[in-house]
Amino acid sequence: MICMTITFTIIPNYEQDVLKLLHQLIHHASTNPHILEAHIYRSQKEPYNFFAYLQFTDQAALDAHEGNAYYGEYVMTNLYGMLAKDSPTIETYKSLFQHTRHEK
Repeated sequence: MICMTITFTIIPNYEQDVLKLLHQLIHHASTNPHILEAHIYRSQKEPYNFFAYLQFTDQAALDAHEGNAYYGEYVMTNLYGMLAKDSPTIETYKSLFQHTRHEK
């Protein structure tokens, strides 16, 4: 498994546009069988700060995600113009150990 974390800060006054784009990205992620998880979080202290977590089946799935048309449209074309100057910070990680909680 490969996971991607993204931290980013949006420019004030773009909040509603960003939320709409993020909602669309999560929808697309939910239709991709190679994206195991996709979460977007908003800071409780700093409302313009966000954190995204995506988990992919493998590196090929991550590469395909970044090459998809919707990624180019929503992220590269639209979202990047609404981010603060030093955003985003993107990291990818390869799974070493895993624990999955099974609820009863």
